[in-house]
Amino acid sequence: MGIKQKGKIQKPCVNCFSPQFLKFNFSYIVYEENFEEQYQLQFLKRIRELSSDTYNIIRNRNKNIGFEFVEVKELGIKKEIPSKFKDRFEAKEYNNKLAIMRLYTNNSPILGRIIGVIIKNIYYIFFIDIGGKLYSHG
Repeated sequence: MGIKQKGKIQKPCVNCFSPQFLKFNFSYIVYEENFEEQYQLQFLKRIRELSSDTYNIIRNRNKNIGFEFVEVKELGIKKEIPSKFKDRFEAKEYNNKLAIMRLYTNNSPILGRIIGVIIKNIYYIFFIDIGGKLYSHG
């Protein structure tokens, strides 16, 4: 049902504030002990790279330079999604899939993954896995 204005029916805005670019949320992040300065700099570099294109372009990239989407139950991750996040969002909001970003696109000098979920173009980061201790799939 719309809103009547000056003899016309105006449609309610459905995606008025849908962001075009990927945004990053660090509210739920858990840092590993081995998250050294060199990896922190690479992490910022990757965020900068992913911030340069629209989310639709990033979503269609190969998993080496974009995201890999894996069902939560298939992941076999050694940690749980933070309970603060679970209390706020339902699994259906992120299709029960984790979004995994590679820290180094070619896995060199080290296997590293950033693990989180994407809801409405916002990447909620949970874990930074250095050395494949939490997740080494793909």
